Amino acid sequence: MDQDNMPGSGVDRRGFLKLSVWGGAALAVGAGASTLLTCCSSDPGPASGYKHLRDKDVTLLRPLMAPLLGGGLEAVDGAGPDQALQAFDRLLQGGTDGQRGQLFQLLDLLQLGAARWWITGTWAHFEEQGDAQLRDTLAHWANNDGGFPKLAFKGLTQPILMAWYVTPEAGRTTGYPGPPVVGSGTASA
Repeated sequence: MDQDNMPGSGVDRRGFLKLSVWGGAALAVGAGASTLLTCCSSDPGPASGYKHLRDKDVTLLRPLMAPLLGGGLEAVDGAGPDQALQAFDRLLQGGTDGQRGQLFQLLDLLQLGAARWWITGTWAHFEEQGDAQLRDTLAHWANNDGGFPKLAFKGLTQPILMAWYVTPEAGRTTGYPGPPVVGSGTASA
């Protein structure tokens, strides 16, 4: 009796070939996705006027600034999404290369429609959405009970909010008077 076809002997030749074909296809897709997500093939560097954010990051995040910051942009005269992105870019300067790398991996994922749908609940690119739809997208994303989408929301939006509200112009709009002034005569010795 042929040992290759005996029950319990493992995978036969035909099964092994099928497994090899599917395994090779999975490796090819995985390698392609890995190259896409790590942007090894072409890293254009930072966008003009930025130290860290790339053109595609600025394009992705710009539409989110106004709904994400609520009335924070309108409260500062002449402020717009680009000022908020500049503040976020300055905040990234204080991070390590590894931390920025993880952020860029998340931003790369958000460029892909299927990943954006899984993370945020929408297939549409943020720049293709109107204000009401962006607010709905952010609300859905913030209320997602999934582990990774919620972590991604906090990991992206909290630094953006922090970066904006630590700027002196935006900080004054919150009603917080700021740290005590040394030598103002209010502290007793």
